[in-house]
Amino acid sequence: MKIRLRLALLSIALIAVALASCGTLLLNASARNSIRAAEDGAKMELNLLGTSYQNVLQDVYDTTLSETAQRSLALYLFRQYISINSQFVLIRNGETLYNNSNYAVDQLLDGETEQTTELDGKTLFLAAAQEVGTSSGTYQIFLVRDVSSVYADISRLTLQSIAICSGAFLLSAGVVMFSTFRALRPLKLLQQNAAAISSGVYDRRIEVRGHDEISELAVSFNSMAEAVQRQIDAVTATAEERKLLLGALTHELKTPMTSIIGYSEALLKTKLTPTQKAEAAAYINRECGRLERLTQKMMRLISLSGGEAVQLIPTPASALFAEVELTLKDAAARQHAAVHFVDSGARYAMDLDLMASVLINLMDNACSAGATQIVVAAGRNRLTVSDNGCGIPADVLSRVTQPFFRADKARSRGQGHAGLGLALVSRIAELHGARLEIDSEVGKGTTVQFVFPEQDV
Repeated sequence: MKIRLRLALLSIALIAVALASCGTLLLNASARNSIRAAEDGAKMELNLLGTSYQNVLQDVYDTTLSETAQRSLALYLFRQYISINSQFVLIRNGETLYNNSNYAVDQLLDGETEQTTELDGKTLFLAAAQEVGTSSGTYQIFLVRDVSSVYADISRLTLQSIAICSGAFLLSAGVVMFSTFRALRPLKLLQQNAAAISSGVYDRRIEVRGHDEISELAVSFNSMAEAVQRQIDAVTATAEERKLLLGALTHELKTPMTSIIGYSEALLKTKLTPTQKAEAAAYINRECGRLERLTQKMMRLISLSGGEAVQLIPTPASALFAEVELTLKDAAARQHAAVHFVDSGARYAMDLDLMASVLINLMDNACSAGATQIVVAAGRNRLTVSDNGCGIPADVLSRVTQPFFRADKARSRGQGHAGLGLALVSRIAELHGARLEIDSEVGKGTTVQFVFPEQDV
């Protein structure tokens, strides 16, 4: 059974118990009050009659009267005071003088007074007034009142109360069912949206209404769904990026591999002069070196495309320069270029290995652009690499960080560059929370700035 149905049934059961309890208590109280009112009215009437009758008997009674005259006088005086709408019994010394109740005295009197009994389908209340004593005897007055109408009223009231309670119960049950299903509808939506998310539909959200616990649950669900959506988008983007990178790598590897295979087959199957063999071997060696560098950069770029965080440690620029100085100067010398380091004592929150890769790639790009002078300078919150190479045209400057983009394809391919250096540098900048700024002018050179976020290191 679903929770909303259980809650609704529980609420309805509680309402039923409450209505039944309250109805029973009210009916009992009303019945008691009605019966008590009828009894009190009868006893009051009887007491008034008894008092009046006693006073009259004491004032006018003549003990010299005969027994017959005494009975006649007592009966006459009694009839003067009784109400024609009431039923009375007058007894003198055990003898019934008057009875207008339609019932024999032995049916009414069983030794008790102030009692309720049933005769001929009627409910009778019998009450006895105080005894009226005289010198000639003792008189007893009894009142017989038909209280069937009171009990009939109670029965009618009971039926009315049952009808009202039934109506109230049905109305309350309807309200409870509607309110419960409406209040718990967000839970149904939660279940439906959770099922949708589990099946791959990640854009489902729940409209938040009110400020209760269910609305808080809806807010938490929406936050979770958004987090899942972000994760899925990130994974999808990473997968797509890696797919593109691998596709581009496959394309880039095709040309040098074809050349290497061609030259190796020539060495194996063709009679070549020593000079031609040396040229072929040199070409194969050069292309193999380029393939090695290409794959290394590509694998590094792919590994950095997963969105994983890096550990940034405050490190002086001098430590970074010491890490790459020999490598950069040796590589630059082979390209007939000179590298100069300018250290202002700056410190950066960085990954040392990744930043070393940044400088190596920027120096490599500078050499490929024909630079003869390369300056690596450490400023307050930026690392700058400047060269006097051929420069980058303004119309392609915004695309140079795209993987496999080359401003001068002929020059780059001839020198073994696949256009991955700046793409890798750009990705490393993202991992550092840094900004990459590139300024270049054709014929004058290029300046690349690795701008770290402002922070105290």
